[in-house]
Amino acid sequence: MGRSVLAQVDTVFRAAKPRLSTPPTHFLLNLSERCQLRCAHCITHAPTLTEAGTAKVMGLEVLDALTPHLRHAAWVGLTHAGEPTLAPMLDPLLERLRKARRSRPTVVHVVTNGMALTERRFLELVGKGVSSWSFSLDGDTPETNDTLRLGAKVVVLKKRLRRFVELRRANRLDVRLGVSCTVTRSNVHEVARVATFVTTAGLDWLKLEETFASNARAADEARVTAEDIARAVDDAAAICSEHGVRLVDHTRFREVWKCRPGVMSEADQAFSSADDFANRVDLNPCRAPWQLLCVEADGLVKPENFHQPAVGNLLETDLATLWNAPPFVARRKFSASQRRCDGAPTCVADAGPRHW
Repeated sequence: MGRSVLAQVDTVFRAAKPRLSTPPTHFLLNLSERCQLRCAHCITHAPTLTEAGTAKVMGLEVLDALTPHLRHAAWVGLTHAGEPTLAPMLDPLLERLRKARRSRPTVVHVVTNGMALTERRFLELVGKGVSSWSFSLDGDTPETNDTLRLGAKVVVLKKRLRRFVELRRANRLDVRLGVSCTVTRSNVHEVARVATFVTTAGLDWLKLEETFASNARAADEARVTAEDIARAVDDAAAICSEHGVRLVDHTRFREVWKCRPGVMSEADQAFSSADDFANRVDLNPCRAPWQLLCVEADGLVKPENFHQPAVGNLLETDLATLWNAPPFVARRKFSASQRRCDGAPTCVADAGPRHW
């Protein structure tokens, strides 16, 4: 079905229909809450859950329930909770996804700490369909990164990333590689050095993230002045720009409206373009309720992001039914009511399925 399904999704989105006969095409999946690191500022509480033995891990029954819907999955993000490269269901998911998609274009985007990713494993996972990688790096020195990210080795990771770039070039791999850095009180002085590493290593993008006060240590790390953050971001932006590397600035709020030219500022347009590039998908917030859902490791289904309340569990209710549950319908109605465009068909600046 491929593009015909995307075209149908595009049609119901532009018509702002709240109840859908079209399937979700973008999936955020939590394969595991376990992580081998103990990051001081982790927003998913993976270290605590792992230590307590309460971390959930996706099992075969959840993947079985998800599998019939993978044929529509144009984009899959493994971006939440624990370390996905250590999840038992990662390889089975990639194998089922490739079989279900039957060579149709599919992006698999993975956020990883990179410490379990050897050269061999990197090539294996790229061969199975991972085409977009985000590596977490919160400093340029062991004194900073390895203290914030207990269990990580910045020297090892930087060496690996340089090698992955070489492997991409040597094997002509269609894969994007970037670094995500959470800006904290402890590492704000090294942000420019992280940008220098990203550019000299030949990586594609750098994302700078804000710190969330998810625990006492994170709250302390969030005590960095806006002036210091802005100075670090500006320095990193200058370095990245000089070398043609995309910078995604998540440290300040950006309002993205792709509905018509002139709605977004030049800075917001640059942010939106860079964010799309780093995630290897067009991120249109207006479109998300018609495309995207989240599945937790235990099968709980949530709208748009993992911070939303669960709608139900796909082990108990088919995903197609949950897709039209009242919370999903309500989010579509609300999203449609907030649009900056004038009636349907809408979003003339969104290129639609041909661009995807």
